[in-house]
Amino acid sequence: MAKRRLSAGDRAKIFKALADPNRVAIVDLLSKGDSLCGTALAEALGISTALVCHHWDVLVDAGILRKERVGQLRMCTLDIDRIREATGSWEASSSEREAGKAKPKKAVVRAQ
Repeated sequence: MAKRRLSAGDRAKIFKALADPNRVAIVDLLSKGDSLCGTALAEALGISTALVCHHWDVLVDAGILRKERVGQLRMCTLDIDRIREATGSWEASSSEREAGKAKPKKAVVRAQ
């Protein structure tokens, strides 16, 4: 079964979520492969747990993070595949151009 490509709106939501330096820092920390709780993230970033929770919600809404309750903790993990999906068509196009299989596309700008 073929995987459904993300719509332009879904991809924009991911990029918008990554437009904040604290959210990028959260993704950086989680990209190392470990699940982290909010307290650990807050300490590592030097921000409050309330602010971490706010950023978590934005990243979860974009589909980049998954939160799971483990006892009294809320652990989060990164969905790196979702980020790859957002840039996948660009990566494929770039690879094809580098291999000489595709010509660069020209943008058409119409004067108004």
